[in-house]
Formats: sequence, C-alpha cells, structure tokens
Amino acid sequence: MLKAIIKTTFVGTALVSCVGLASAQDFPERPLEFIAGYGPGGGHDTMMRTMARLIEQEDMLDVPINVVNKDGGNSAVSIGYLNAREGDPHYLMAITSSHISTPLSTNIGLDYSDFTPIARLGIDPELLVVNAQSGINSLDELQQSEEMLNVGGTATGSIEHIVTMQLAESTGLNLNFIPFQGDGEVVTALLSNQIDFAITNPGAVTDYLNSEKFKAIAVSTEERIDSLPDVPTFVEQGVDITISLFRGVTAPPGISDAEREALTEIVTNLLESEAWQKEYVEPNAIVPLVITGEEFADYLGETETVYRKVLGELDMLSN
Repeated sequence: MLKAIIKTTFVGTALVSCVGLASAQDFPERPLEFIAGYGPGGGHDTMMRTMARLIEQEDMLDVPINVVNKDGGNSAVSIGYLNAREGDPHYLMAITSSHISTPLSTNIGLDYSDFTPIARLGIDPELLVVNAQSGINSLDELQQSEEMLNVGGTATGSIEHIVTMQLAESTGLNLNFIPFQGDGEVVTALLSNQIDFAITNPGAVTDYLNSEKFKAIAVSTEERIDSLPDVPTFVEQGVDITISLFRGVTAPPGISDAEREALTEIVTNLLESEAWQKEYVEPNAIVPLVITGEEFADYLGETETVYRKVLGELDMLSN
C-alpha cells in the first residue's frame, strides 16, 4: 500500500493531489509489475529497474515491484501485453517514442490514447556515437565518406530512425538504418564494429563514453547539454536536427481516477527524491521536464501529430 507520505505538490504545471486517494487506500493490493518493452540493458529496462529499486530503497511502498521485459515488435508486444491488463492498476509500462511511432507505422489496432498516461519523467537527446577506434571526431569528418554507412538504432520508425533519415536528407550521406530490439544490442554492434555509428540516447552509452570506447560527435538538442558539454549540437555543425526522446510511464486502460492518482503519486514522489536525481537523472543526462495527467496526455497527442507528419514524409505510415 501507499506509504503515508501523500502530499499536494506541483509537478511542472500539473497538480497532483490527495483527492480521491482515500478510495484507493487499499492500492496496491499485490506486487506491482513494471514493464520494459525492450530487452535487458536498454533504456526502457534501465529506467524501470532504477524506478523499482529506488521506490523500494526509499520505502515508498510496502509491496514488491517486479520488472519484466516484453520485447519484440518495436514495443508492439509490450503494448499488447499492457492492453490485456485493462482495468488493473498494478501494471506500469515504460514509454518512449516507440509508443507513438509503432502504432503509426504498424497496424496493431492500438495507440497511445488507448492507455492511461501517468507521467513524463523527462526528455533525453539523441547522440551520434562512433566507436573511438574509428578515428572520426566530427560530423564533418563523417560526411567525407563516399561509401554506404550502416547505422544502428532501436526499431524501424523509431526516433533513431527518424534522426538517421533527417541526417541522410540534410547531408547527402548514404545511410543504411539497421533496427535492433534494444539499446543493449546497438551498443554490442558498435563495440564489435558491425555498424559504422549509432544514433542513441546518452543513458545507453554513458559508461562507454566515460571509458573512451565510444565518442559522441553530435547531440540533437538546440544547445549543448550540461552533462556532455564538449559534444557539439547537430545545428552547430550545419545540420538542422533538433528532436529529442521523451521518457514516461503509462498504465492499462480502464483504471479508475483514484487508481490513476495513486500511481501518479508513487511516480512523482520518486521523481522528487534526491536518489532519483543522483542515480538516474544525472548519470543518464536526462532533462527532468516532468508533466502528469491531462497535460501529459495532451503532450502525447502533440507528439503524435509531429511523428505522423515525419513518418508520412518517409512513407512509413501504416494507413
């Protein structure tokens, strides 16, 4: 059950209150299940396992949390799995760009609006990362290549794919996007030189950047990020790419308002903790722009509009 640390708090512009929590005071009645839509070692997996560990470590709940990986189909498997838990608030799933792009590019019969959005935890940029042994130190050097380059990322139609297509269009590079099931597979491919470079998020490659096995040569934000101040933006290097990945969590369809508020309270209590900042936000270069409830739902709708336009231009819409 929820610990007695319920309070009224502002997160971004969204108000999370204790109204209605009384009727959900028996929630959770059993262990929670946190769902990662990609394999072990990837961004979804890391986020959910960190959330579960810190919620238990900070004694925010008195029930255990199990983390499960439901990878496959560019998160289509996890989307179907969560949908089958309709009305049950004991499930929480990690969502990123694939929660928008997969339903648009694959006819799975579901989209973001079929679920109960809980919170956006923040955003993280996309990095262009090379194996340090490649000797490439800038986007300009990469553009000197006249051969086809293999690019690793997570899933067809993902934000990594979109960035790759934008890069090809902006620079004239001949790029072959290779989709993987998770960030962990992308990292392995880059380590073994199976791909020429990767488009990925900082969290997936931080350890390899720190150990100088990888080198980041561009970041997709409008300005450089504090955690990687030496990495220039695409814009600085003459390429107009400014798209970032959101990270959030959503619950099954059909849960009650009180249950939704209870889940939001669990998540926002965690996001306000020092442990979350130290152990997830800072190491993974997350920009902690938190929104909840209807504001998050509106954000997802706006994001879908952008993705629908881009994927349409790439002729990747399923209908």
